Amino acid sequence: MKKRLIPLLLILTLLLGACATAPVDTSSEPADTSSEVSAEASTEVSDETSSEESGEDMPNQPIVRPTDYPTLCGNFMQPGAFKNYSAQQMKSHLQTMYDVGIDILILQWSFENTSDGVTSVYYDASFESADKSSLYNESGKNLLGNILKAAEEVGVKVFVGLNNNDEWWEKAVSDRSWLADQADLGIKGAKQIYDTYKEQYPNALYGWYFVFEMYNTATTQTMMENAAFLLNGFCDGLTEIDGEMPMMLSPFLSAYGTEPEVTGQQWKEIFAMTRFRDGDIFCCQDSVGAGYISIDQLEGYYREIKKAVDTKEGLHFWANNEDFDLSNSSTAPLNRFLKQLQISSSYVEAHVTFAYSHYQHPDMGKTGYHNAYKTYYETGKLPENTLTAPEVSFDMEEDGSAVTLSGSIQNPDKTVAGIRILKNGEELQVIDLTREYGKSSISFSFTDHDNAGSGTAEYEICGIDYCGSDGPAAKLTVSFVTRNGVNVAEGKSYTMLKQPEANYPDEVGNAFTDGKLGEPTYGDKAWSGFLGRPEFVIDLGEKVDGIYSVRVNTLGGGNAAIYAPNQITIYVSDDGENFTQVASKTFAADVNSGSLNVVVRSVTLPQDASARYVKIAVATNQSWIFIDEISVMAEQS
Repeated sequence: MKKRLIPLLLILTLLLGACATAPVDTSSEPADTSSEVSAEASTEVSDETSSEESGEDMPNQPIVRPTDYPTLCGNFMQPGAFKNYSAQQMKSHLQTMYDVGIDILILQWSFENTSDGVTSVYYDASFESADKSSLYNESGKNLLGNILKAAEEVGVKVFVGLNNNDEWWEKAVSDRSWLADQADLGIKGAKQIYDTYKEQYPNALYGWYFVFEMYNTATTQTMMENAAFLLNGFCDGLTEIDGEMPMMLSPFLSAYGTEPEVTGQQWKEIFAMTRFRDGDIFCCQDSVGAGYISIDQLEGYYREIKKAVDTKEGLHFWANNEDFDLSNSSTAPLNRFLKQLQISSSYVEAHVTFAYSHYQHPDMGKTGYHNAYKTYYETGKLPENTLTAPEVSFDMEEDGSAVTLSGSIQNPDKTVAGIRILKNGEELQVIDLTREYGKSSISFSFTDHDNAGSGTAEYEICGIDYCGSDGPAAKLTVSFVTRNGVNVAEGKSYTMLKQPEANYPDEVGNAFTDGKLGEPTYGDKAWSGFLGRPEFVIDLGEKVDGIYSVRVNTLGGGNAAIYAPNQITIYVSDDGENFTQVASKTFAADVNSGSLNVVVRSVTLPQDASARYVKIAVATNQSWIFIDEISVMAEQS
């Protein structure tokens, strides 16, 4: 699907905030290979870490956090990425965060359900058969037990999220019957978890997390009453289980269609109807990472929400500061993240983040971010790094349509997090190099396909450190001339010799020639995903002269095992049956950059061709191929 605007008149509806950054954990999804990279990355948590410091041989000392600058105390974890961790792996994961003051873990949900029943469990569940859907899956049932065992040993307090139902994205607070069913099921799961684990892990099993994320543009009294009804269903049920265990909720902010004062008043009215217990926690997502609010707008919203929280006796106010950038699925630079902490610190009691486990932890190949944050945690200052200018060269496509910038940057101090590329003074691309942590020299490559027309382009290429600071730039002036061509495939029909996978289909039947481009995320329905070697035959409608190149828009970068194809072969035909190969190009293997980006694979024909039908065969030896558009370029008469 295309990027959607937030509906302005929906109350408390769930947008894809923090949880939109992780793939759904099913076998039909592109594989998340982050854990494969992490085994090597996690061996280098810190240059100074010893076995004694890691907590292996001695008990942890109580955390004494700095009081003169804000730091994290908690972290969210989504279950899919960690369901196969052993208790020992989880202990190491938690210890790494404990060493930087994080002694609270929020497991975002412990089971998933639809209206048909429970679909997946991440604890040793005992649901009746009537509660289970036909998709019931308990392959991750050891996760919560392993988390609690590790947390009890390390000294971490766990807030356990209950049921996660994606129908919330559509229903929100519009259907009170549905809300009652969700609360009943959530409390049933909470009772099972409490009875199974509380006696064995009395310190680790500390609290509960209310999974359904709410939104700050309430418009009717009924909607606010329904929101309070759902919250009360959980509060009352959890009180019956154990009134001493707090519940945390983490609604998200948005500056679309509302103002800080309106937001504060909405929450004040909801709080007045809600039976929160003494110690419950309102932990607001700041939504800076998701892009629903700017840093400049943040303080006003925190100020007004603080006023609302103060009207509810016993309710605590925390911040959930987002440490990611949803626009490119990357980790936020620390200078931006610390600014979020500093702004919210004037109003909140504590800070957690979505999500150190996913975006700053060495297990996810983010050792550089972890070490930089550790320096801040220990000193109150970000590390000062000295970067050098990269060495860069370029190659141009034969038809002048694309320029590939290739180079390397020296990294002896392990401080290079990425490469920033500017074109004519405007940012063109940021290449994530965090998975290359530890290499003394890092290579990179980027192809700029936006070179219509002729003239020159001024490129500046510089390194970025983990704090977000730029180093000195290398500069290139590139002169190019492109052919005066037109995409003769746009709007034309085609056939496929291999269909996309069922979860990533060509839903409209013309997605590859409709001229519409997708965002750099495989969740955008403009993209269709293939396992294997797709082939397309495009019917141009009539014989076309002067065909000189074919371009295939793909996703690349290695995230979730999605790579740009490494070979494209072009055939032409006049009758659609007898084809002649006219070009084939092999590309360098795509590399895992840690985030997805749009890659255009362009094949220039050795000489112009004339044809009605063009067949494009796309190949890879690296798993998934995602394609959203195919262009056949021909000389304009």
